[in-house]
Amino acid sequence: MGAQSSMRNLKDGTLGPVLTWQNSDIKAHIDACLELDGAELMHGGKPLKNHNIPEIYGSYEPTSVKMPLKHFRAKKKRDLIMTELFGPFQIVVEYGDNDVEFVL
Repeated sequence: MGAQSSMRNLKDGTLGPVLTWQNSDIKAHIDACLELDGAELMHGGKPLKNHNIPEIYGSYEPTSVKMPLKHFRAKKKRDLIMTELFGPFQIVVEYGDNDVEFVL
């Protein structure tokens, strides 16, 4: 899961700067998501290296965080994990047949 996003890169233009978040903001968001019980980093989670992106913009590796479905039930947690970074960040959730109605 998430393997396609980990292949994005600056050289082929599938990865670029995050114009609305700086690295410190991105790191804080990832850390807050990972503090939730059962959340785990699937890949990424680190600033990019060897680039010319100005510090005013975010420059982060494509990042995937696996998140238990239970956290979508509480508004405060849901607001956190559904925050859009407009960058290479995704939440991955597994669910079963019994969860389809809730997911929809």
